[in-house]
Amino acid sequence: MTIDREHTDMGELIRFPHAHAARAVDIDDTTPDQQTNTAGTEVEVRPDTLPARRERDGVVPPALKARSAAAAKVTARHGYYLLGGAWDTATSVYSRWTGRDIDAQIRDARAAGEHGIAADLMRQRTDNRRILLERIQVWGTFLMRVPMILGGLATLVLALTLIASIVAAFRPGGLSFAQVWDRLFTAVAVGFDWTVWAATVPVPLLLVASAAGVLVSGYNKRRRGQAAPAWAQDAVVRKDEVVNITPSAVVAALRNLGISALRKAIDDAEDGAAWMLGLITRYGPGAQVQVTLPPQVTTTDVQKRRDTLAGNLDRAEHEIQIERDPGSEREFLLWVADSGALDRPVPPSPLLDDEFGPVDIYRDTMPWGVSPKGDPVELNLLQQHFLLAGLSKQGKTAAARALLLWAMLDPSVRVRLADLKGFGDWSMFHDLAEELIEGAGDANFIATCDMLEWGVGEMERRYDKWRDMGRKGDVDRASSQAGSGFEPLILVVDEVQKLYTCTTEHPDGGDIGGKGKKSRAVRAAQAIHDQGRAVNIHLWEFAQNPTDANLPVVVREGAMIRASLFVGTESIAKMALGEAPVDTGAAPHALRSGLDRGTVVLAPGESMDLPGGATHTTVRTHFISTEQSYDIAERAKRFRAGIRHHQHEPEQRDLLDDLAAVFGDDERVKARDLVARLRALAPDHKPYTKLNATTLATQLAEYDVPVKPYDGYPTVRLQHVTTAIAERAVSDQD
Repeated sequence: MTIDREHTDMGELIRFPHAHAARAVDIDDTTPDQQTNTAGTEVEVRPDTLPARRERDGVVPPALKARSAAAAKVTARHGYYLLGGAWDTATSVYSRWTGRDIDAQIRDARAAGEHGIAADLMRQRTDNRRILLERIQVWGTFLMRVPMILGGLATLVLALTLIASIVAAFRPGGLSFAQVWDRLFTAVAVGFDWTVWAATVPVPLLLVASAAGVLVSGYNKRRRGQAAPAWAQDAVVRKDEVVNITPSAVVAALRNLGISALRKAIDDAEDGAAWMLGLITRYGPGAQVQVTLPPQVTTTDVQKRRDTLAGNLDRAEHEIQIERDPGSEREFLLWVADSGALDRPVPPSPLLDDEFGPVDIYRDTMPWGVSPKGDPVELNLLQQHFLLAGLSKQGKTAAARALLLWAMLDPSVRVRLADLKGFGDWSMFHDLAEELIEGAGDANFIATCDMLEWGVGEMERRYDKWRDMGRKGDVDRASSQAGSGFEPLILVVDEVQKLYTCTTEHPDGGDIGGKGKKSRAVRAAQAIHDQGRAVNIHLWEFAQNPTDANLPVVVREGAMIRASLFVGTESIAKMALGEAPVDTGAAPHALRSGLDRGTVVLAPGESMDLPGGATHTTVRTHFISTEQSYDIAERAKRFRAGIRHHQHEPEQRDLLDDLAAVFGDDERVKARDLVARLRALAPDHKPYTKLNATTLATQLAEYDVPVKPYDGYPTVRLQHVTTAIAERAVSDQD
């Protein structure tokens, strides 16, 4: 092979199929002079030196393999959407026809303590079943009448045709008798043909189109919800762990907040508004920067747009924090979390250390968790009423239980506990709590109400004793040791929303539930909130999905520490935390359901100091399992070995004996006067303070002591009381 170099550019001298094929030209044997003076000569390409074509070895290229895997995932995922959507539609229709959807809603309402909603759903279920039965009866009656209707129509048509044929037979020049009937049969045949065509062509098409529409609807629902197995999903690309904020990104995020004065100041700045920012530094799992705002713009203006600022920085709202500068309204510290900072494991609780404890509630603070910045969050629980709310399955019980476990590591603390769910989440306190109520139901609602009212009585007793001792001011540590009668007392009610929504009537009269002053539970809780903390009585309430109905405003506003896990809406967040924290950026409704389990938005009140006068913070609570809780409870028992607390139990009195004593020399006394005499006899006996003539008559009826009118007033005779006492003595001997 020869190439004329005089008519060919050097760049086009020889074209090889591959770069490495250039070595096929046999020029190695030429000398440098020969290689540089080859103009006008021929260059020979040796065929035996050309690379041999590589044989295919059957190996699939990696790119093709990746594409095949991706295609398989796409096919499997969308097939799952299609089949799953069809199944969802079928089960939805079945549930509606059978009422199972309402049954599920009733179970959820009962589990959440929404008994009123459950009752409404039960009535709706009854109405739906009645309507369904009525429809079935109507259709059954109609189908039974269809043959009669068709027979009647056929008879009518035949009769009319017969009349027409007879008339036609007697009219000259018209249709004959046979022709009329022939026309009828022809019309019937055409109608039958049309019916067959409709049943074989349009109807199947309509059915197919309807089925396709149902499948597409179900498919779209599954696709929008990304409801497919993890193996069929596309790989999730995580953002870089390093906080990707730069001065320009922060300035751009501030510029686009929708604050005109801020935007104008940034646009007019010659240095790109770099003067607004300090040095960006790492802090915990994120970075922070000091921000100075221009005139006419305050930190409050930025805090009101916290969600927009977070979005501009490509973060969730709870992944940024704005800490006000107490010395200036135009300066704040902005902290931005790393992407996924809230997904990292929380450090283990210090309570899990076998050497942790005992603690002193007067001196120590409770290590509840860490902030998103990684700082420990510790609460002062002394003389603080607590409210923790959140939706179900968000870690409320574990977060609440950790608080009480820590408190029980102080041997002087006393606890009375009502668990109105009764699933065993608090059973480790059996030998620690003076009273443990587990489960819902009327009996436990009454017992819980009695526990709160006992707390009110204990509070009044402590006030009286403190005054009798001539003491003034708060109860100090020296006066609150075990056995003093002023020990820190914590009354705990879990699932408290069930108590306030119950319809149970107390045996002593009055409704337990409700949201007004008529509710015995509400009155007791409010009394403890108002005056309990001064004498070391605390009320801790843990609620699910708070509303005005299940957590009255007079109750939730009495809590000093308020915290919320994930809730559904901003309005519920305000009920849990209060107006001020939510208005300044607290957003438990912005947490991720399930993913942020155990993360609470905390409005700590006086229990801890927040920087810059902030009203709230976010806490990733330490998780303590049920098994670990038992271990900590055993440690608390060891710390309490040999310690006895002072417990003031209500005085036990006998109504009949007291009545016989207050009659004196009278043979007959008005019921209302007997009530006054009983109160004078035992002024500290709580049942007598709530007694009246009507309730006295009710209680005496149990002993067959009649209360009859005398001179127009209900009256009791001494003879009947003494007779009842004698009969009771005889029955006791038997």
